[in-house]
Amino acid sequence: GFLLVGLLFALPLESISQTYTQWQGTTTNWWTGTNWDNGVPNSTKNTRINKTNDDPYVPVPSSDTARTSDLEILSNGILRFASGGILVVQGALLKIQPNGKIFLGDGTIISRSNLQFFSNGSFYADSGTLEFSGVTWENKAGSTFDAGSSTVIFNGTGSQTLIINDTSSFSFNNLIITTSGTITINGSLTVTGDCSLATGSSINVASGGSFTVEGEFQGDPNSVGGAGNTSLPVQLTSFTVSSNRLDASLHWTTATELSNYGFEIERRRISQIPTDTHRFGSENDAVGSATSWSQIAFVQGSGTSSSPKEYFFVDKLTTPGRYAYRLRQVDFDGTFAYSFAAEAEVGIAPNELILGSNYPNPFNPTTNIEFTLPEPGRAVLQVFNMIGQHVATLFDGPADGGRIYQVAFSASSLPTGLYFYRLEYGNQSVVKRMMLVK
Repeated sequence: GFLLVGLLFALPLESISQTYTQWQGTTTNWWTGTNWDNGVPNSTKNTRINKTNDDPYVPVPSSDTARTSDLEILSNGILRFASGGILVVQGALLKIQPNGKIFLGDGTIISRSNLQFFSNGSFYADSGTLEFSGVTWENKAGSTFDAGSSTVIFNGTGSQTLIINDTSSFSFNNLIITTSGTITINGSLTVTGDCSLATGSSINVASGGSFTVEGEFQGDPNSVGGAGNTSLPVQLTSFTVSSNRLDASLHWTTATELSNYGFEIERRRISQIPTDTHRFGSENDAVGSATSWSQIAFVQGSGTSSSPKEYFFVDKLTTPGRYAYRLRQVDFDGTFAYSFAAEAEVGIAPNELILGSNYPNPFNPTTNIEFTLPEPGRAVLQVFNMIGQHVATLFDGPADGGRIYQVAFSASSLPTGLYFYRLEYGNQSVVKRMMLVK
């Protein structure tokens, strides 16, 4: 409900036959019956606010909530809301005439009527809440709606319309739509904050109009349509990471994008393989601690789009472990937002002693070698030439079982020829050969 107090001076002669509430100003209590011509205001009585010495105001509800049928702010009339004040307008009209003003503050106004901003009429929403059902909101040339940090709610059961004059600069801060019907936008509307569109609600942007959301959009973007232009922020609908050997495959989709320059991909190692540092080395060898986020790649965005988009990226790792990934979505103006983090463990393999074939083979001058162990233990991977001379040690240290290890061998200083690489684990060893061709 709503609460209202004020002062009304002489009415024009043609209005004498109508019933209006007499506003009494800020120094009296609205709920005292003697302060009203017929007691507490109700939904059958119209209210007019004229130019006054004591601005009428809407106080906090007490024994009842301030209600009125039609509400009209006459030229130079001012209506203010006390902190927490509430007013319900249940009639067919909420009208602000030229130079009329409403200051909502942190109050709430609930209107079931048509809301019309006439030339030079001003509504200052501040941090308040405006709730409408069954309303046609007409913002005419010369009127002012200052959205402040307010929230506008459309919660009716039928279709509602916003008529915005072509010459007006019109915006809401936060917009919530829970109506079961369609909100039609005639003209251009910008939501500078967040917009929430409930299931079953829809927005129709008429031809020549536009609807832009600069903050977060929650809802089905397919429920926003029409012949006009629609610009919704980047709406991430999915983000997953899967592993294949030592590769982490990232996949994400967007439902809509607005001025999306692209995605910076950030990675953070949560843990590498668990190793027994007391058996195999000092605490400096431990690899279980997490690392900080770092950018590893950039994927170009789709700019502005109202259709679903799909993106992929493969991170080729060399060290097994568990990794977290997140997206830093960047707009063309530098504004950015982070996605949630997704995790995957890479390098999982059978618990067997396996020495893989190097690739590529033949090679020049670099090749990759993979191995796995059956259980945690010390592994040594070395390279020898054709006559058995040691030319390189690629790995010498603790390794976990059931994990893929990959090392690179660079032979830039060695001559063309056949080479052997040997993996030693406990009392077992595996040998394979490779060909360097320069």
